[in-house]
Amino acid sequence: MQTIFIIGTNCPACKTLVERRIAAIDGVTEVNVDFKTGKTDIGANRQLTEDEINKSLEGTHYEWKS
Repeated sequence: MQTIFIIGTNCPACKTLVERRIAAIDGVTEVNVDFKTGKTDIGANRQLTEDEINKSLEGTHYEWKS
């Protein structure tokens, strides 16, 4: 499990959008976003990179806070 923080989440719709975008990355098996804190737990069969995650969020105002 990889835990990251996403900037810009503040409602259930944010949670859903971020989860869908990250879940579409190859190798991701589960995603859970806490929209109040931005804490995002990602289950995957490999370590994801910051570039991969930010690319999946392109066109939104969300990004990985490293």
